[in-house]
Amino acid sequence: MKKRIYYFTGTGNSLRTAVNIAERLGDTELVSMRGDAVELSAEDCDVIGFVYPVYHWTVPEHVVKFVEGLKINTTAYIFAVANPSLICGFACEKMAELMRAKGAELAYANIVNCVANYVIVYPPFPSPKFMVPRMEKKAARIAEDIANRRLKAYPKAGALTRRKMKKFMGPYLELQKYADNPFTISDACISCGLCAKVCQCKNIELKGGKPTFLHHCSNCMACVTSCPKRAIGYEISAGDRALLNASGSKTSLVKIMGLPAKRKLYRNPYVTVQDLTEDIIKIH
Repeated sequence: MKKRIYYFTGTGNSLRTAVNIAERLGDTELVSMRGDAVELSAEDCDVIGFVYPVYHWTVPEHVVKFVEGLKINTTAYIFAVANPSLICGFACEKMAELMRAKGAELAYANIVNCVANYVIVYPPFPSPKFMVPRMEKKAARIAEDIANRRLKAYPKAGALTRRKMKKFMGPYLELQKYADNPFTISDACISCGLCAKVCQCKNIELKGGKPTFLHHCSNCMACVTSCPKRAIGYEISAGDRALLNASGSKTSLVKIMGLPAKRKLYRNPYVTVQDLTEDIIKIH
């Protein structure tokens, strides 16, 4: 029986959830969605999982594109685990929709609420010391469910989220095409290339030894929190007209986006930077 879990992770929360499930299943491949979906087919898998964070109350765009391009065994036991900070929104519904488009059904879907890590806006919260143990316990319960092939209907967005999604999140989704414009690289950069290696969207290339952003960023914060010299900053200057013009008056959060020197950063304590660079991890 071949088991595979596809994951998308920025600072390790989703990878850690995937590892917890894989360790309970045993003999499972963890595959980063950073790869080419066409080359990573799940047509020969009997158990297929998707583990991913929640951005803008839904599935990250990169995950959607990856899953759309992935071939799967439609008769497999298929599960999804979303990792929101607070609001899961449409993140499980969307995955169910993607599966139905392939002629498959989600057998099981659940949520692990995680430490919020959008550090260009706020420090990590709730406190990792409090939240990480809760994450571990919830992931363990989910892993047990999946190991026993239990069925669980996917969580749906609440009525308020449905009403407010377009108004609240629409403007921020529009900003994503400019999201990496304000990244800065300081003289502390040692050209190690880790930022490019951990990037989940292959959005970073080294040119002249320095990171260059290619404008298909998910703002997952992997590069920021993995840099050994904290050389990556975020500063919206008056000259960054693309972001400021796109934000208008509907996305006031843009006004406070930045990365103060003393801002606390976060990476899941069970996940190393090396783990984030791996494309395939085998759990026996």
